[in-house]
Amino acid sequence: MRMKISENNSDGLVTTFYLTNLVDGDYSKPHDEIDFEFILTKGILLQTNLFSNDRGNREQRFHLWFDPSKDFHTYEILWNYQQIVFFVDKIPIRHHLSPIVKI
Repeated sequence: MRMKISENNSDGLVTTFYLTNLVDGDYSKPHDEIDFEFILTKGILLQTNLFSNDRGNREQRFHLWFDPSKDFHTYEILWNYQQIVFFVDKIPIRHHLSPIVKI
């Protein structure tokens, strides 16, 4: 995904993109999710998350080396049976072995 986030620092604004196996938007059923979230409260944080079988608590937050509202940047997720890797501008920022998410 190539994107530039909003310049407005609004409390509670979350710019995100994610992969999910959620069927028909039915959150009552167990689902998996892999995501990038930009949290714009008190500065800009990039949060990655691995959500598996309705279980979260695997978030990791990062302070980026640039302002993501000033220009477009590339955010990628490599997901396969061995690993999940999050990239920012081709640089790996998070690596998770043993697949927990079955999207």
